Amino acid sequence: MYQTGMRWVWLLSVLVLGCLAPAQYAVERPGLPCDRATRVAHRTFVTLGYTVTELVEPSVQRSGAVGGTKTGADGKTQKGRVIIRCTAQGAVLQPVEDGLVPESYEFSRAFGYSFKSLVQRPDVETPWKSTGLQVLVQALDPVEARLDLGDVATVGDAVAVRITVRNDTDRKVRLDGSRLSLVDAQGESREPLAGPALSAALAKNAAGERVRSEIFGPTPIAARETRIGFLVYPPGRYREARVSIEDVETEEADGFVAPVE
Repeated sequence: MYQTGMRWVWLLSVLVLGCLAPAQYAVERPGLPCDRATRVAHRTFVTLGYTVTELVEPSVQRSGAVGGTKTGADGKTQKGRVIIRCTAQGAVLQPVEDGLVPESYEFSRAFGYSFKSLVQRPDVETPWKSTGLQVLVQALDPVEARLDLGDVATVGDAVAVRITVRNDTDRKVRLDGSRLSLVDAQGESREPLAGPALSAALAKNAAGERVRSEIFGPTPIAARETRIGFLVYPPGRYREARVSIEDVETEEADGFVAPVE
């Protein structure tokens, strides 16, 4: 009776986890730390078009995992999952295919190829450039917030956005975060939350306090300086940011549109 029960447990585990891809599809990265392996795995899922639905951060003591879903060309939901094992020597990422008898190991092949490409690139991409000014606008989903801030910084589906401005000019400039609007998929423009609305949207944890303390304000950005801060917006899926940067000396403003990463 006990052995029969154990067989059922094993069968259920296989059904839940899917099929481990053959060892040839595992990605071995000597010297890669656990946290960066998880970060790049998450980025790989997003690059492949998956919505990340699972994140268990690994350590030397236990394995972790990243999983997600996406809708295929045939309208069916596709699942992908990667188990991450870390040691003092590096990380091993083992793809798990959806279903018990995968035919082509398409997910495993795509994940391995994309991961190996992305791990060679910096975690922070070069911001969008405009006449010597570089601006990067990144909307942090809950998984990215956990990876970057240690926890989700907002409540009620409010969107935390990280703003990076690199002033690669010889002049002092200013970006007033309160005037940086985001445009959603329907073309509607939204302004950042402020005052009581901002306080209500921030979680009462360390991540929320960090965002609150690093709100991107109108303080001038010196020549060759890089400024990073946060803004919080109402719930939505945003595609572009309308940015205006002012020359502090002449008070002339340069307006442009940057994509929301």
